Amino acid sequence: MTDVGTTPRKSMGRMRRLRIFEAHGGVCCLCRNKIDGVREKWTVEHLRALGLGGEDSDDNCAPAHEACRRQKDKVDVAAISKAKRVKAKHLGIAKAKSSLSHPKLKRCLDGSVVHRETGEVVGYGKD
Repeated sequence: MTDVGTTPRKSMGRMRRLRIFEAHGGVCCLCRNKIDGVREKWTVEHLRALGLGGEDSDDNCAPAHEACRRQKDKVDVAAISKAKRVKAKHLGIAKAKSSLSHPKLKRCLDGSVVHRETGEVVGYGKD
């Protein structure tokens, strides 16, 4: 099982960005189109996300268009969340339980506890 979310992030200075951009020939790692560094917004993207066990090294980084990166981030965030849930389950960490243990009750914003089907107020808070 991969270690999730424990890779420390290094600073991304101008020289490191330049080194990564030149190493990849200025080509977006996601859409494979050439990046015009003056006209287009671009960023350095981790090929394997840090939250999925990727390293913060130049070998794991590549330039990407800002729009392409946003699309990849949506997929990565979902995968990272699932990896964390799976890891917590394998470690035996229980899910948080609701303070309302009865499925037919709900707590309103004013603190009152209401029966879901009848709408009858059952109580107020934990007092």
